Amino acid sequence: MSTPKVADQWTMTYLKYITALLLLAAIAVGCSGSKSFAKKAGKLDQAGMYAEAADMYLQAVQRNKKNVDAKIGLKQTGQKLLEDKLSTFFKSVAVGDAKGQAVSTYLDAKAYQERVERLGVILEIPDHYRSDFEKVKGEYLIQLYSEGQALLEVQDFPSAERKFSEIAKLEPGYKDASSLQAVAYLEPLYRTGKADLAAGNYRKAYDALNKVVTKDQGFKDASVLLQECLTKGQYSIAVLPFTGSAAQRTPTAKVQAYAMTALTETKDPFLKIVDRENMERILEEQRLGLSGVVDEQTAVRVGNLMGAKAVLMGEVVEYREEVGKTRSSTKDGYTSYRVQQVDAEGQKYFETKYKPVKYVEYLQTNKVVLSFSYRLVSLETGEILVSKVVDRTANDELYYATYDGDKNSLYPMANGAIDMGNNSRNQLRSLLDAKRDIKPVSTLSNDAIREATATMAGTVLQDLNTKLP
Repeated sequence: MSTPKVADQWTMTYLKYITALLLLAAIAVGCSGSKSFAKKAGKLDQAGMYAEAADMYLQAVQRNKKNVDAKIGLKQTGQKLLEDKLSTFFKSVAVGDAKGQAVSTYLDAKAYQERVERLGVILEIPDHYRSDFEKVKGEYLIQLYSEGQALLEVQDFPSAERKFSEIAKLEPGYKDASSLQAVAYLEPLYRTGKADLAAGNYRKAYDALNKVVTKDQGFKDASVLLQECLTKGQYSIAVLPFTGSAAQRTPTAKVQAYAMTALTETKDPFLKIVDRENMERILEEQRLGLSGVVDEQTAVRVGNLMGAKAVLMGEVVEYREEVGKTRSSTKDGYTSYRVQQVDAEGQKYFETKYKPVKYVEYLQTNKVVLSFSYRLVSLETGEILVSKVVDRTANDELYYATYDGDKNSLYPMANGAIDMGNNSRNQLRSLLDAKRDIKPVSTLSNDAIREATATMAGTVLQDLNTKLP
């Protein structure tokens, strides 16, 4: 038992060695690339192309932060490039009416300084530039604020929001800009929602007003209007007891339960499922047997009693569980072993030989077959809105092999001889390592019913979406 452990240790040591070599190679490549970039940057700088040289030096330092020559070059050329950016800023300030351009130019220069600083190279921005920036930024903020207010007055909300958004980026907390930005964002949504509500477009109204309430729950009467959307647009569905044969009573109840769960899990705010206890109470009060509600006429009567707009009825047409028997078959194979030999010169060596052995394959299949039909009946028109049959089959297969010896030495047999092919051997190893458990029919039953009822819920939801624009 010690040999495999030694082999594993050797493998781990070998992998660590290879990883270290690859890491060293990557570092070497990076250092080599850094030197190459720095060399090219030096030539560009000598040619007076310091902006291009600064970019090349920057790439060199990014590849190797220990490249001192590249850092010195970046310090020199980067400072020149930064001064160019600051000079452009100064000219924008001098113009006077280009405050936005001046602010943008300075921020670009500042961003470049910070990018270079993260690589360990410090570039300088003289204090007078900082003072000029703070002054022009203050003037620009006043300008943006005034423009934003003017746009609000003419109800150009998208443009106003852009103005206040820019203020928030430059100086968070400036006056009441954040509140005005919220107004510029929320007001058009509020108006759209209110208009759609008045037009009976409840889903569109809900979507718009929900965004308003999510952002600011106290914005005007958005919360009240949101609830009004639900009250007027909500579509109540009563799920009546599903039917099936006497032998299928248990799966029928399960299908109905999963159907109600699937409809609830759609999380559509406009879809309301009548409470099961309330439904059974009404059926009992009206002396309607749970198994007797099968036709549209009775369904309409019960649904109206529940205050629903539609009723869902279902019938389990087929349900079958097939528990497979485990079948086993003995297979012929070969196992390899090593024999020590001595050659003509007296030197010892090992020869691999093969001998026939037996291994066993096991196969089992479990299956559940489900077929159920359902109808969604409108209580407003009496028409059948949806009528479909859903078929689902869930199965699981157990297929594996066992062998008493060393599975790594096992080979399959083909046509009476050892099969040395990689594909055949890999397939055999997969069988030897395959799972040894199979899903019971109870699990497969849940899977089949869950998938079938989820499909049904999706179809019902599509029908609902067509009714609520």
